[in-house]
Amino acid sequence: MERVKDQFFGRERLMREIVAGVLAVPQPASVSLVGSKLAGKSRLLAHLASPQGPLRSAELADWRPLPFREAERVLVLLVDCDWHEARGDLLGHIAGRLADLLAQATIDLAGEPEGEPGRRIGQVGRRLSRLGYRLVLLLDNFDILLEQELLTPETVDALRPLAREVGLVIATEQPLHDLDRDLAASPLFNVMTQLFVGLLETEAARQWLAAYRARFPAMTQIEEPLLQWTGNHPYLLYRLDDILSEVQGMLGPDGRICAEELPLVRLRLAEHGRLLFVTFWRTLHNPPRRIDPARLMGVVERLVAGKLRVDQVERNQISTLNWLINQSMVIYNQQSYRLFSPLFGEFLANRLARAAALAARTQAAPTPLAHDALYAQLTKTESALLRYFQSHSHAVITPEQLLADVWKRPDASPRRVQEAIRRLRLELAQVSPPIGTIENERGQGYRFIPAST
Repeated sequence: MERVKDQFFGRERLMREIVAGVLAVPQPASVSLVGSKLAGKSRLLAHLASPQGPLRSAELADWRPLPFREAERVLVLLVDCDWHEARGDLLGHIAGRLADLLAQATIDLAGEPEGEPGRRIGQVGRRLSRLGYRLVLLLDNFDILLEQELLTPETVDALRPLAREVGLVIATEQPLHDLDRDLAASPLFNVMTQLFVGLLETEAARQWLAAYRARFPAMTQIEEPLLQWTGNHPYLLYRLDDILSEVQGMLGPDGRICAEELPLVRLRLAEHGRLLFVTFWRTLHNPPRRIDPARLMGVVERLVAGKLRVDQVERNQISTLNWLINQSMVIYNQQSYRLFSPLFGEFLANRLARAAALAARTQAAPTPLAHDALYAQLTKTESALLRYFQSHSHAVITPEQLLADVWKRPDASPRRVQEAIRRLRLELAQVSPPIGTIENERGQGYRFIPAST
């Protein structure tokens, strides 16, 4: 039996738009997927690339234009831009992966492509088009290249002509115009169709919950509360697999999860959801420049207090609410806005109360924040990372070095480093007087600059 974790639910409208764009005839249309961290972008791209996805599945052939009804006519290449090889040389990595894909498909292109990687990719795309094939290139975590300043003008220029022959999909956490306005205005990206990956449709969330019944038959008694608590968020629905297994293990081999276990399930769901809620909290403290931070937190405080009716919304709050919806934090229905889950509301209420108490203490006694107090606010990993940076001040430190020395996991993804540094920067920005800053060294790593020098 296929595991619930391995199944894909919902996103039909979104996938239909992507398929229609990248397989458009005669020329494909590029797509920009935007969604917050943990919203399911990577899972969506993986499904599109899989044999069961709508780009290749025989069962979903009617989604595709007539020239590409046969699955063999569509070649899909999924590239994670957070991979070390992709960050070092995106075009070279794509060209190498593409050569492997063509070898597996046994397609004769009448000669090996020549020249630089971008040129070779373009040649392959054109030759495939002439033979009646369509290459679809899915670039996950594309914002990594922008945040670490790894996307050069030469790479953009090399990708630009590919859009005429190749179906291109890029996935980012924020819209391109929030990440890099100049890049978003470039000819390659300004014609992209922007699609948001947000919360699931309610019917899809119900299907996901129903899929758990095979292992947890008594679940029908608790599905409505679970639907409310998960708030249609794919991360929480995905974590239910582990949560229900944990609770069932506590009940013994013959235990059945039913209404009596709801308080325990709710508690475990709140604990498992902490990673998502903390991620949202940090996003709220690092909005794009077009969102006023004070207005944003004012809207958040109002939402924590309860639903916000349309007639209560001021004109200058509309863009803020739209951003919150696109970040999967807020739902709009029945002429009102509300937080997507009551568990998230409780988390925010607690964090806002702590922030208010800290602000009151700071105002009453405006003394500098001691190092010990800062470390008390950091996670274990963030504390170890800051100490490491302070002991290597001014030195350029590679992500690989940090993984080996701080995480003790040299084989782990550099994404761990990037996320930890992003969180640490947010904490450092709130310290007074400042301790120091962490700077990017393009293509090399990071450098910690103490405030005293």
